[in-house]
Amino acid sequence: MTPAEQKAIAIRFLENFNHADPKVFEELTTEDFKFEIVSGLSAFPPIHGRQNFATTESATLKRLFPDGLKLKLETVICEGAHVAVLAEADTIASNGRSYRQRYSFYLRFEGSRIAEGREYNDTNLVREVFLT
Repeated sequence: MTPAEQKAIAIRFLENFNHADPKVFEELTTEDFKFEIVSGLSAFPPIHGRQNFATTESATLKRLFPDGLKLKLETVICEGAHVAVLAEADTIASNGRSYRQRYSFYLRFEGSRIAEGREYNDTNLVREVFLT
């Protein structure tokens, strides 16, 4: 798989956070896919398994952001099996609070599918918007 092909898959995967179609997540990930929001927040534990991620993440995104996450990708860097992405979102959460978040994503490929994903964000913003 070329770096351009990996970038295209990574972009499609992350842009799906805006519409949260479980079929797209299933198509792009390995059977044993693992996704983690890297934080100490127990409200957002790691998700294991393609099917579990596709259904859980889609439902969570739709519940937390009924008008969409409005994620905008800024920089996509690919080297070997690794893709790093910088992004930001500017939307309204389901509780009516403004949600202006900045992200770094790490995606690791196995063949033509994503095997691992990590999301790094402003954990304090997540706490303030959703947990207080």
